Amino acid sequence: MYFWKKSLLIQIVGSFLILSLVTISIVGYTTFSQARTSLKESVFDRLNFAVKLKENELNNWVLDQRQNILAIAELPEINNQAKIILTSKNSTPEYKSAQASLQTSLTSFPTNISSLQEIFILSRSSRTLVSSDSNKVGKYKPLVQYSEVTKSPTDKLISNFYRSAQTGQPMITFAIPILNENGNKLGMLAAHLNLERIDSIIRKKGGLGETSETYLVGNIGSSLSRKNVFVSGTKFGSDEFPNGIKSQGINSAINGKNGKGLYKNYRGVPVIGVYRWLEYQDLALLAEIEQTEAFAPARHLASSILLIGLILALVMAVAMLLLGRQIVGPILAIAQTAKLVSQGDLTQKVPVLTKNEIGFLAQSFNQMIQQLNCSYQELSNYNHILEVKVDERTQELKEKNTDLEQTLQKLKQTQAQLIQNEKMVGLGQLVAGVAHEINNPVSFIYGNIKPARDYAEDLLDLLNLYQQYYLEPVDEIQDRQDIIDLDFIKADFPSLLNSMEEGSRRIQEIVLSLRNFSRLDESSQKQVNIHEGIDSTLVILQSRLKPKPGYPEIKIIKEYGNLPLVECLASQVNQVFMNILANAIDALEMSWERLKSKFCSIKPQIKIQTKVINKDYISIYIIDNGIGIPEEVKNRIFDPFYTTKPVGKGTGLGLSLSYQIIVEKHGGNFYCNSVVGDSTEFVIELPVVYRKEAFNNG
Repeated sequence: MYFWKKSLLIQIVGSFLILSLVTISIVGYTTFSQARTSLKESVFDRLNFAVKLKENELNNWVLDQRQNILAIAELPEINNQAKIILTSKNSTPEYKSAQASLQTSLTSFPTNISSLQEIFILSRSSRTLVSSDSNKVGKYKPLVQYSEVTKSPTDKLISNFYRSAQTGQPMITFAIPILNENGNKLGMLAAHLNLERIDSIIRKKGGLGETSETYLVGNIGSSLSRKNVFVSGTKFGSDEFPNGIKSQGINSAINGKNGKGLYKNYRGVPVIGVYRWLEYQDLALLAEIEQTEAFAPARHLASSILLIGLILALVMAVAMLLLGRQIVGPILAIAQTAKLVSQGDLTQKVPVLTKNEIGFLAQSFNQMIQQLNCSYQELSNYNHILEVKVDERTQELKEKNTDLEQTLQKLKQTQAQLIQNEKMVGLGQLVAGVAHEINNPVSFIYGNIKPARDYAEDLLDLLNLYQQYYLEPVDEIQDRQDIIDLDFIKADFPSLLNSMEEGSRRIQEIVLSLRNFSRLDESSQKQVNIHEGIDSTLVILQSRLKPKPGYPEIKIIKEYGNLPLVECLASQVNQVFMNILANAIDALEMSWERLKSKFCSIKPQIKIQTKVINKDYISIYIIDNGIGIPEEVKNRIFDPFYTTKPVGKGTGLGLSLSYQIIVEKHGGNFYCNSVVGDSTEFVIELPVVYRKEAFNNG
C-alpha cells in the first residue's frame, strides 16, 4: 500500500491490471449468465417434453385398460353368464354351469393380458361370485375406491391410486356395472390392474442426463396432515424417506399447480425441474436434473474465457510498465512545480520537456497559474450561485418527502389488502380441505343406504312369511318379540333409513356448497353460475342467519333471474358476496339492538335479486331492511380502513377490496343506495365476458 500511494507508475500499471481483471470477470460472468440462461431454457424444454410424453403414455395406458375392461364386459359369454349367476340361486344347475364357465374365462384373462392382476364379479352385496383368483370366490369384498368405466368416450376416467387394505400396496381398480334389461344394476365386473408398466413409463430417463430423475408423488395423509411419498407399482413411499418427501416442486404440484423452476429436490440437492399435477390420477409427476450437470458447459466456457483473459492481462501489464516510465518523468517535473505554487509562489513555470499530451499539460498548467488570481475573484460569485442552488435543492427534497409519504400510505393500504387476500386464500384452503375429507365417507354412507333398505325389506318380508306360516312360535321367541317391540321396529325402521338418507344428502349439499365457495382450482377466469356462488356463501353464513338469544332469525328472500354463465374470477367474486352479506347481517344485528321496539313488527330480512341488464351485463342486488346508512358515511364506505364498526370487529377493508375486485379487476360497477331508517341496497353489475384489459389496467 505504501508503494501504491508513492509511485504513479505502480498506480498506472496496477490500475490497468485491476481494470483488465474486472473486465475479464464481467465478460466471464456475462458469458456464463447468458450460457446458463440458454442452457436453462433448453433443459426446461427437454424436461417439459419428457413430462408431457410420460403423461401421455400414462394416460394412453389407462385408456388401454379401459378398453380392455369394456371389451371383456361386452363379450356375450361373459355378459350373459354373469347375468345368470347374478339372478339365479347358487344351488341351480344353471348357476353352477355359468360359474364354471366364467371361472375358466376370467382365469385366462390375467394370463393373456399382462396389465390385469385380478378380474372378478361382485354381487350387489359385495360378495365375490367369480374371480381369476379362485381363493377369493365366495368372500365379501366391498370396493371402497374404484374408477367406474362407462361406454361414453367423452366421459373423463378418474384412475386414482389407492392403498390396498389387504396388501398395503398401490392399486388401481376399474369396474363396470352389469345391468339387466330394465337398466337396473345386478352386480359389477371389476379388475385390479398390474401397475408394473407404470414404473417403466415413469422411471425411463430417455436421454435427459446421468443425474436426471422422473418420479410420481402422491399424498397418503390428509389435507391437514400431509405426507407426500413416492408412488410406484409396488408400494407407496420408500425405506430411505419413511416420513415422506418434500421440495418446492413437490409442494407446488401436490397443490394442483404446473410449472418449472430451480430449487432443491427431496434430497436437498439443487436441481432444475418441471412438475405437473395429474388431475385424473390424483398424482404429481416431476422430472428433474441436478444443476451441477445441467450448467456444466456454461462453467467450462466461463473458465476458459477467464484463463485466456488473465494471460492477456499479464502481457499487457508488462507493456504498460514500459510505457509508464516514459510518462512518469515529465509528470514528476510538473508535480515539483505544483508544490512550489501551492506554497504561494505564483512566479513558477513548468518546463515543457515534450510536445505530446504531457507537454500540453505543462503549458496548460502555466496558464492555470496565470488565471489563479482571476479565480479568486470569481469564487465569491460561485458561492452566491451555490447558495441559490442549495435553496432550490432543499425545496425539491421537501416535495419529494411529501411524495414519499403518499407512497408510504399507499404501501400500507396495499399491505393490508394483501393480508386480507391471504386470509381469504387460507379460508378457501381450509374449506376445500374439510369438504374433501367429508365427501368420500359421506358418499360411501349415502351409497350404501339403498342396499341396506333393500336388505331390511327382504328380512322383514321373510319375517312376515314366518309369522304367516308359523302362527304359534315357541315361548322364547314370543317373549323376545314382546321385549324388542317387533311391530314398532317394523314400522319405524323404514323411517329411520329415510332419516339417514336425508341427513347424508344434506351433508353432500353442504360439502358441494363449501367446494363451490372455495374454488381453489379456479385461479384464472372461467364461466360460472353466479347463483351457485351466492348459495354457497349463504350456506357458510347459515349459522349467523339462524335465531339466537336476543336476535330473531334473518330471512333470506331469493328472486333469481335467468342469468347466463358469467366469465369471472370466481373465488374473488365469492369473496365479494361474503363481504356484502356479512356486512348486511352485522347491520341487521346492530339495527335490532338499537330499535328493538320497531323491529318487533318488522322481521329482519335480506333480499337477493339477480337480473340481466343486456347481452353484456348482469346485475346482483343485495338489500337489507336495516336502519340504513347516513349520507356522510355512505360517501366513505369504499375508502380503505374506514369502518363504523367497534374496535376489533372490522378492518375497513372488506368493501374497499370488493370495489377493487368488481370495478378494477372485472370492469364492472359497484355502488350503494340507502334510505336512512328504511333499507340499504348494494348493486353489483358484472360483464358477462371477463375483461382482461380491466385487470391489467387495475
